[in-house]
This record gives sequence, C-alpha cells and structure tokens, in this order.
Amino acid sequence: MKCVFYLFFISISLFTEAQEVNPNIIRGKLYEIIYNDISKEKEVQLVIDPTVNKFNSYELNEFGLKLDSVKYVNDKSICTKVTPYKCVSKFEIDSYKISDVYKEGKESVFPVFYGVYSPSDSWYNLIYYAAVKHFEKNKTFQFQVILPIRKVWIEKKKMQEDMIFYQFWFDENFEVLKFDKKSLSKI
Repeated sequence: MKCVFYLFFISISLFTEAQEVNPNIIRGKLYEIIYNDISKEKEVQLVIDPTVNKFNSYELNEFGLKLDSVKYVNDKSICTKVTPYKCVSKFEIDSYKISDVYKEGKESVFPVFYGVYSPSDSWYNLIYYAAVKHFEKNKTFQFQVILPIRKVWIEKKKMQEDMIFYQFWFDENFEVLKFDKKSLSKI
C-alpha cells in the first residue's frame, strides 16, 4: 500500500511540475521567434497547427519516465487576437495554394505563407526534461525542438513552395539558447 501511495505522490508531483513548465508559454516563445525571423521579408502570413499531445498519466519507474494514454487535442489557447498568427488545421497547411499570377506587378499582392506543423514528437522531449528538472534539480542539460514549416510564395508569376526546419536548443531553465533554420531546397 505504501508503494502505491508513493507512486501516486510521485505522479501528482510530476504532473504539478509539468504544469510549472507550461508548454504553451514555450510554444508562444518559439512562434514569436519564428515570426520575428520571417517578418524581415515582405508581408507574411503565419499560421500554426495547434495540435498538442496530452497524457492521462505519468509514471516514473526504474526504466525512466512512462507517459500513458496520449491524446492529440487542438489547443487553440495559444492563438489569441493579440498574436500575429492564427490557428488552422494540418489539412489547411497542406492544401494551401496560390493561383498563378498573370498580370505584371501583382506578385506583391500575395503574402508569403508560412504554415507551422505541430511538432508532436518534440513535445515528448519537453515533458521528459520537465521531469528531469523536477527530480534532478542540480542537473544541467540541453535539448532541442524541431519545428517543420511549409513556405509558399509567388516568384516569377508561379507558385513556389519549400519546407523549412527550425531547430531550437533549450537549457535546463527552458530558455532558448539558439536557433537555426534549414531549407530543403538548399540541402
């Protein structure tokens, strides 16, 4: 019975610690960094897929952290009227198209579209390191999150598209140390 009680207590404390490291705050930071980076171009339109993975139970055992019963939910709380981006589904990001432009000088009418896909696998890293921070307070670590982004724009009167991967490195305080972006067209 004591073992069950301790396991329950650890699960509750882990859940509480995971709430202290709020993924939405970190997501908001990442989207702001991306928006600031891409807004150097002409007019841009940034949309995000708000799908996040939520877990029903957390368990720490001799093998490490076990996350049970994953659910994928659309957490649109990250998108408010104040943010420079809006929430759309993954399908809308995949199917976004711009018709070809036939009139001279009309390319500038269309903003550069950036669709940020949900990095579901990267959120596992975030939850894992939240647990590490809780149980090993003095431990220093770094981890990374990779965000895939679809870019669509008009160039020479034709629709162009590319995939960009933003890679963010975090420290044990969940601060962004640095970020890098790689384009598939330049690899």
